Amino acid sequence: MKIARRLFIVPLANNNHGKTTLLNALLAQGLGAPSPERKGRRELISPAGRHIDSYVFVRSYQETEKKRYKSVDNALKANDPNWNERELIIFPSHVYRSAADIGEMIDAAHRAGFDIISASVILYDPDDRYSASSIWKKRWDERWTIPNPPQENEGQLKAQLTVLGGDLWVLICKALTP
Repeated sequence: MKIARRLFIVPLANNNHGKTTLLNALLAQGLGAPSPERKGRRELISPAGRHIDSYVFVRSYQETEKKRYKSVDNALKANDPNWNERELIIFPSHVYRSAADIGEMIDAAHRAGFDIISASVILYDPDDRYSASSIWKKRWDERWTIPNPPQENEGQLKAQLTVLGGDLWVLICKALTP
C-alpha cells in the first residue's frame, strides 16, 4: 500500500471555452494514445511512469449527467460504483447557474476523502459576461487557473488547448505525488 493524495478536479467553464478539447488532450497524454473522447475509468500513466487509477468525465456535468441522474452523487455512483476508491476524478462543470451543482461536487469529494480543486478555464472574451467569483468562494482545497487567450484561427486555438491539456496533466501528476 502506498501513501497517496487523492484528487477530484473540476475543470470550470461554460460552453465553448475549450474544456472538452483540453480534457481530450490531457487523456491522450495520460494514456499515451489518442483520447477515446468519452467518459470512463482509466489507468493513466504519469510522465514518471506512475500508474494513476482514475475516472474522467470529458463533458460537463450539466451537459451529460444532470438530466439523467438528477444529482452529482447519483451520477458518480451510476458511472463508477467504485469512484470513491479512485486516486483521481475529473468532473467538469459549467459556471453559469451551477453553484448548487458545484456545491454538490465539493461535498461528494470531501465525503470521499478527496482534495477538490477548481481548474478554471479562463477564455479572454470581452463579450463573455459570466463571473466565477461566487464559485471561487466555495470550499475548494485549491484553485488553479488555466488561461485560454484568444487565437487568430481554430487551428491555433486547438493547438493551444492541446498544450494546456498536457500542462494540466503534468500539474495533476505533480499534485498527486506525495
